Amino acid sequence: MTIASLSTVALVQNPALGALLLWRFGKAYQEERLIEPAQLHSFFVVLPLLYHAPTLDRIRSTNDSSGLSLFAKKLGEERELLISVQERALKMRELTLASIGAAISSGLMNLSYDTGRLRSNEARPPKPPERLKYHVAGAEKLGHWFARLSLDQAFALLWVEP
Repeated sequence: MTIASLSTVALVQNPALGALLLWRFGKAYQEERLIEPAQLHSFFVVLPLLYHAPTLDRIRSTNDSSGLSLFAKKLGEERELLISVQERALKMRELTLASIGAAISSGLMNLSYDTGRLRSNEARPPKPPERLKYHVAGAEKLGHWFARLSLDQAFALLWVEP
């Protein structure tokens, strides 16, 4: 299969990019929580939020300091956006798992089987293309926002079941 034969969606929604975005989410979470890594299941809402253009627009328009509650409020203004997060998370499970696998096998992340936490390691992955800067920035915002709340609070705000 050549790159020319891949769809636009397949070019963006791939495990390598997913690994980078999940790593950035984890790094931001650890910065906010003073090194403590995020729980594994928090990573399953990251890609569904970042790969959905209307949702990514709401992330972009929400200041980092405003937090997840204001972002969820913006999503709730168009109720369908908020309700669809759970459905997208379920549909993107395999992509998220493949992305986690790619991150672990490349050394970007490692999973503690004892605690169920996924740590973002110190690494210098290649700089993503300019066209993905909002995805990367969004991953970092989400990491900060999730770290400021308990996972139950974050999932409740996004109407996601753990």
